[in-house]
Amino acid sequence: MPQFSVIVPCYKQAHLLPKAIESVLAQAQDVELELIVVDDGSPDNAAEVAAGYPGVIVIRQDNAGLCAARNRGILRSTGRYLLFLDSDDYLRPGMLAAAARAFASEPGLAVVHGLADVIDENDQQVVAEFGGSDLSGDAFHTLLRNNIGPPNTFVVRRDVLAEVGLFDVSLRSCEDWDLWLRIAATGGRFRLARDMRSVYRVVPGSMSKNVETMWRSASAVVAKNSELHPGCSTCRATRRLSLGGFAQGMRPLLREVVRGPGGPSRAAGILLRNPRLIGWQVLWQLRRTFRPKA
Repeated sequence: MPQFSVIVPCYKQAHLLPKAIESVLAQAQDVELELIVVDDGSPDNAAEVAAGYPGVIVIRQDNAGLCAARNRGILRSTGRYLLFLDSDDYLRPGMLAAAARAFASEPGLAVVHGLADVIDENDQQVVAEFGGSDLSGDAFHTLLRNNIGPPNTFVVRRDVLAEVGLFDVSLRSCEDWDLWLRIAATGGRFRLARDMRSVYRVVPGSMSKNVETMWRSASAVVAKNSELHPGCSTCRATRRLSLGGFAQGMRPLLREVVRGPGGPSRAAGILLRNPRLIGWQVLWQLRRTFRPKA
């Protein structure tokens, strides 16, 4: 039985898949692992690319979405610890070894999490760092406030999923955030390991750029998880802060929508359907866009 299972769903990103695969296989010099690539009905040659690497387990299924692809990989996996790597991201050398040290040093941990370097779309420059929040205290309410990092910064103990369940296939995004919240709600212990490093790549057209999908999914995640503790005043206050902060985080993306093709009308439609996203910055941008030119 391998120590780690790394699950990589792929849809329309066969050209990025080699970097992800090779970054995982490089970890094998430090730990025992298996790599499972789930071709989620991708119209490109994702399955063929993955099959070109000896030892990689390749699953091909009809397109069912990210959550279903990850869940299929989980059910096929055998490792004690699981990491979910998107096909456009990759791991830094020694990441899984760092995770193994963290789990070994504190028996009973449910999740170990690290940090991600945010790389520009040309894979040339680190533009930010994602992660680094300490969840060793009140993990649930800290997570309810906001998602602290991309899925490839987390490693979860396999048997924890037997208690909390797999990814929620009703969610189109924020599904990883939902899973960490469910683990925290059951008392699962989290530990930050700063020597666990991965890469989150900024790719045009990714789900994180879809304002409306992200907002609706985030709202659903906050609602379902804040209701796990009825009557909790901290949950109510944190829920308001979480949605307010998430809305603020979406506004730069909305301004990009405004500036894009057909932007003003498209942005107005998004705001009419999702009024909580409206803020003075967005209104100012729309005012400038629609203002008649002298």
